[in-house]
Amino acid sequence: MSSAADPSAVFGRSTRGTLPTAVRGDGCYIIDADGRRYLDGSGGAAVSCLGHSDAKVREAMHAQLDALAFAHTGFFTSDPAEALARKLVDAAPAGIARAYLLSGGSEAVEAALKLARQYMLEIG
Repeated sequence: MSSAADPSAVFGRSTRGTLPTAVRGDGCYIIDADGRRYLDGSGGAAVSCLGHSDAKVREAMHAQLDALAFAHTGFFTSDPAEALARKLVDAAPAGIARAYLLSGGSEAVEAALKLARQYMLEIG
């Protein structure tokens, strides 16, 4: 926790003074070190858009970590990846037979640009 006497060492995105320190989440709220609750309208990364401290999400994450934390997609596939890709392909328009799974929006945009460039190079 930072204060005026002990400023934050984090180079943050705000210059408006000391930010509150988030210590936990509860549903759609973030709770700071002083116990104040803030409605989390940012959505944020990963699964916080589903609510903080959601038991079902936590259980699913724990089960997957117990089984396998990571397998590089250049060398392996996995049952969860196959199941997700199948759901996406089944919901996609006719002619789409595969899904390319990535971890976030910026990574997906970069991959789409590279794929489009490669396609144009291939067809001349």
